[in-house]
Amino acid sequence: MNEPLIRLARPGDYQRILDILNDAIEKRRYTALLTPVTIESRRQWFQDHQDGRHPIYVADIGDDIAGWMAVTAYRDGREGFCHACEVSYYVDPACMGRGVATALMNYVIDVSTEAGLKHLMAVIFADNIASQALARKFGFEQWGRFPDIVEIDGQTKDCLQMGLALTQKSE
Repeated sequence: MNEPLIRLARPGDYQRILDILNDAIEKRRYTALLTPVTIESRRQWFQDHQDGRHPIYVADIGDDIAGWMAVTAYRDGREGFCHACEVSYYVDPACMGRGVATALMNYVIDVSTEAGLKHLMAVIFADNIASQALARKFGFEQWGRFPDIVEIDGQTKDCLQMGLALTQKSE
């Protein structure tokens, strides 16, 4: 098995990123997005992630993108949150269990720490045990619970706010 290679996303990767996201939207288990997305509908989102501070990373296995992780501004526009970001990650179902999410999380924690971020957060469905386990593996803790906040196809579910205080490396 090849180790995933983590790199910055490029415009040529955008459709594959959206294909993986649209699969998650269709499954109705991992995201509160309910409508399939297109390049056009996500154009601003991609633009926002090219600011040098809030990147999207992809995990390549061979010649294919197996998953991705976005680092997004937390409470964008509120300067007091400038050292906190939210991470979102999705893996192609055919690549689950191959270390893709682990490689992405490890890489993003390292580069976020080096960039001077102090906190990473993830909003995870309470029934998404695998994603919670990944976050906990890297030291994320539950910082909050939003009861019945998401409604998907007439069913409500809780979301957990999980957070990680990053340890700054000494010079």
